[in-house]
Amino acid sequence: MNNQLFGIGAVDSSHIRNQQEQQAPFKKEAAETIVIPVKDIDTDMIMPAQFLKVTTKTGLGQHVFHNLKKNDPNFPEFRGQSILVTGQNFGCGSSREHAPWGLKDAGIDVIIASDFADIFKGNAEKNGILCITLDEKVVQQFLKSGEKLSVDLETQLVIDKAQNQYPFAIPSFSKKRLLEDLSDLDYLMDFKHTIAEFSRRQKMLGL
Repeated sequence: MNNQLFGIGAVDSSHIRNQQEQQAPFKKEAAETIVIPVKDIDTDMIMPAQFLKVTTKTGLGQHVFHNLKKNDPNFPEFRGQSILVTGQNFGCGSSREHAPWGLKDAGIDVIIASDFADIFKGNAEKNGILCITLDEKVVQQFLKSGEKLSVDLETQLVIDKAQNQYPFAIPSFSKKRLLEDLSDLDYLMDFKHTIAEFSRRQKMLGL
């Protein structure tokens, strides 16, 4: 094993990041909400298959919920809201990353629901979207009121207009990734000295 296997001293993660579309680090969010009181919204409903040929994230926002908008003239419009409140099991179905791409391009930074599909939640996080799981009763309250909400990732709180606070859980790695806008590679590079030391000891042992 040698250092080059992990790219220690050879990989410049910032250079790679500059070649990719980057997201801004997550900050406190205080915004109007868009509410979609529907459960089991799958990724095909979020981003229909006909738009999956696109390989860039820019412009995908206009296609979010395309079929639902087409079939329902009363479907809520995206008008600058950055917080989406929706039904349970959001993001189920296929693992298409175009779904969070489109939501992010449409301006969504936070999604609040009582439950998320695991793969979607992971993809959303990698694209700078915070998925917050709250009790179903609280979510239903937000769905009915459609009120402006504040989200503080640092303190892990959702705050409503009456200043009621609703704590939410998030793994420490996910929190760090969103607060500092870290890719998986960025996070790995934080441990490059530890990896290099491990590699050095393995070499000394002839492994």
